[in-house]
Amino acid sequence: MSDALVGVTEINSASLADISSAMQSYLQQASLLIPTVSDYSAFAVKGAKSVDIPRMGGSTVGDKSENTAESAQTITVAADTITFEKHKVVQYLIEEIAENQARVAYTSEVLMRAAKDIARQVDQDIIVELKLASSSAPDHQLVFVDTSTDKIARADVLAARALLQAQYIDPRECYMGIGPEKEAELLNIDDFIHAEKYGSNMPIMNGEVGRIYGFKVIVHNDFSDFACFWHPTSVGLAFQRGMTVQSQPDLANLATRWSVDTRYGVEVLDSGKRCVLIDSTN
Repeated sequence: MSDALVGVTEINSASLADISSAMQSYLQQASLLIPTVSDYSAFAVKGAKSVDIPRMGGSTVGDKSENTAESAQTITVAADTITFEKHKVVQYLIEEIAENQARVAYTSEVLMRAAKDIARQVDQDIIVELKLASSSAPDHQLVFVDTSTDKIARADVLAARALLQAQYIDPRECYMGIGPEKEAELLNIDDFIHAEKYGSNMPIMNGEVGRIYGFKVIVHNDFSDFACFWHPTSVGLAFQRGMTVQSQPDLANLATRWSVDTRYGVEVLDSGKRCVLIDSTN
């Protein structure tokens, strides 16, 4: 019986699997918004180009009269479709001499940065969908109450809260997304509760700075000069291909080509009725 050999191929495969697993975890940690929306990745089966998320209306409650048959009702089933149209990739071609003579673990450092940049891209795509809040009556696209300065005020938060409650959504389950500039304005509202004042038994999400009227406040640079309010079911996200790392020797350059990619889809759900957008232009 011959001895089993462990070569570069076996080690490299295991290493890549470990790296992919670590970066998949890092993607979730680096993103501020992935945990705030609905993840349907479990339905992203092989061969599918999209995932359909069913939605249904409600019933009409009637009064039963004696000796009178009641009319049966139907509920139409519609669907929101998440299409796997976003295939994001970052690649590096790293020469052996650069890796060998670098004072830092160059390859691992750039791969982690690729994961972080892709995580931000996912966040940006989520924000694009959040901004598709319904414009049908009642309009979920509002302008700031203070039209002269566009500063966020107590009345803006209460208006968003009222719109979501009209959809039978509990604001305590919702998020408010703002940029650093709006955060400074929000700090001037007396009813804002800083995260450090929550109490030891209340978990704090990545990026969460406080709460106001039930909303968990997330600060993210890509909200810039507008504010979004949303329930986790307002946007659906599905990864068909998780964060994947691949490498390939490039002998002509005495280098290694590294590739980091992921494929996913993101879609506003329920016609944008579960989110609210406030800015200066609507």
